[in-house]
Amino acid sequence: MLVSAWDQRKYDNIPGLQDNVAIGVNALSAISPMARWLVTRRAANILHFLGAQLALAFSVLWDQVPYSGFGIMARVVLTVAASRVLRMACFMATVLPNPRPGCYRRRFPPVPPGLWDTIKLGYTTIRGFGGCNDLIFSGHGAFWVLAPLAFRTYYPGHRLSTWVLWLALVHACVKDVVDEQHYSVDMLLAIVVTWAVWDWLAWVYPAGESVLLRRPVGSPPDRLNPGVVGLILVCLAIAGVIVIGGKA
Repeated sequence: MLVSAWDQRKYDNIPGLQDNVAIGVNALSAISPMARWLVTRRAANILHFLGAQLALAFSVLWDQVPYSGFGIMARVVLTVAASRVLRMACFMATVLPNPRPGCYRRRFPPVPPGLWDTIKLGYTTIRGFGGCNDLIFSGHGAFWVLAPLAFRTYYPGHRLSTWVLWLALVHACVKDVVDEQHYSVDMLLAIVVTWAVWDWLAWVYPAGESVLLRRPVGSPPDRLNPGVVGLILVCLAIAGVIVIGGKA
């Protein structure tokens, strides 16, 4: 919201940048009913990708992966944090016009006088709308790509589930471009940059070097630690508040 408020052209109806991917997809949709059907359907959203990540982390309870669920999610969360810092630096460095002209006028009230009032407005009055100029690179795309990356890294030998997630990612990215939520370059850079950050942070929980020993056949299950269970429930509750609050 701050970047949008600081945009010196926020009240001008500046046309969005030319997006060749959007042009190509829309042209294909005009001649192909199947393509038109695909681009008008939302096959996956942020909750689906989050659910896939949590399913992978909790699958250790059923010995589906030989890794620690906490180790997997530690790398995921740190990748989110690092990519968010890079994303913030990018969209604060260069302000791009929104694909939909007049975005600021539709979403936000007039800019209040003073920096503190502007910051306070973003945390008290405006919720769930997102910005207008925080485009390069896409925050949604940077989060979506973590699910196929985690499956590719920590769920070896199960290529079908990983490829399903990659296809869902491509469809979600194209859908955002066609809906003029982002430019195609935003989605492409989100995938490339986040993938690079994921590989840079391999030291957090390296695959192959931290494989857990298989549980002996017939051995009793481990006892549940109430503290660990409580921590998981608190984290899930916080995630739920963030997701639900973001839609309010």
